[in-house]
Amino acid sequence: MKHKGFTLLELLIIIALFAVLSVVAIVLLNPMSLVKRATDVTRKKELDDAKKMLEQYMSDTGCYPKPTQICAQNAPGGSCNFCANGKTTQFSYFTKDVCDPRHGISDYLYETEITEVPKSSPIAASCPKWFRIYSVLDSAYDEATDVWNCSEGGCGIAPNYGYDYLVTSPGAPTTTISTNDWYCYTTDCTNCYSFENCHTVGNDCVGKVLYPSKQSCCAQHNPNSPNCL
Repeated sequence: MKHKGFTLLELLIIIALFAVLSVVAIVLLNPMSLVKRATDVTRKKELDDAKKMLEQYMSDTGCYPKPTQICAQNAPGGSCNFCANGKTTQFSYFTKDVCDPRHGISDYLYETEITEVPKSSPIAASCPKWFRIYSVLDSAYDEATDVWNCSEGGCGIAPNYGYDYLVTSPGAPTTTISTNDWYCYTTDCTNCYSFENCHTVGNDCVGKVLYPSKQSCCAQHNPNSPNCL
């Protein structure tokens, strides 16, 4: 009479099959990738909410808020990083939290138009008529969803680059910085290639201001250098 239970060999085979299936499931599902995508969904939802709240402010006042109204710290020029979670901003129109899930590591960047008085000292316009908010995404780069052609970290404003996603008001400039070649100033304007590569440990550009072209780097530092001519 055949035994109704499993033999030791059969049990080992079943356990091995479950192990293989578990590994396949982990590879296919990629939990870390799912977490990153979920974090990015949160970011995009927050920025959509922020856009609506900023449009309400524009409807009520005829202006978009200046960086000093959005950000807790002083904001020279027309931009600043911010985290509006009820504790770091007095901007009452933010009735919902608008703070990057990785606050302190990657924060949202708020930009408005600027007035140059004089050109060497840009100040925020007294009544901004447009805004842009930039974000760093965690997910792997997807060209199909890159509506601003940011490439991998190619959007931003000097010296704050490395952003992959943004929302804007109507009337905001439609051009954003996007490049595969970045430069920093060492003893000359050095090409450090991709944004990610420029931040790789050991690269000469680590910790330095990045420029989207050699010309912009040279203009700030040494236009008469042989490397700039």
